[in-house]
Amino acid sequence: MTDPILQFAARTSGPVSSAFTVAIAALGLLVGYIAFRGYRRNESLPMLFVATGFLLTFWTRGVLLAVYLVLDRAGSFAPGMRSTLGVALSLAADVSTVVGLLCLLYGLWMPRREN
Repeated sequence: MTDPILQFAARTSGPVSSAFTVAIAALGLLVGYIAFRGYRRNESLPMLFVATGFLLTFWTRGVLLAVYLVLDRAGSFAPGMRSTLGVALSLAADVSTVVGLLCLLYGLWMPRREN
C-alpha cells in the first residue's frame, strides 16, 4: 500500500502533472457549470446533484493543489507542517471525490418528477 503523502506529492511534483490537474479542474468546472445551467433551465433536482457531483469530483482537487502549492512554501518554517498538510489535503481530496461520485450516482439514479 502506498503512502498518501507520497501519492499527493507525486501528483504535485512535476509541471506536466500540475498542468493535467489544472486542465482536469478547468474541464470539471466547465461541465459542472453546464450541468448547473441545465438545472436552472429545467429546475431538475437530479441535474443539481449531477452538477454538484462534477464540481466536487473534479474541481476540488485542483483547488486543493493550489492550496498545497501555496501552503507548501510556509511548510519550510514549521518542521512537521508539510507532512500534516499533505495528509490533510490528500484526505480532503479523497473525501471530496467520494462525495462527488455519490452525488453523481444519486443524481443519475434519482427518479424524475413528472409534471
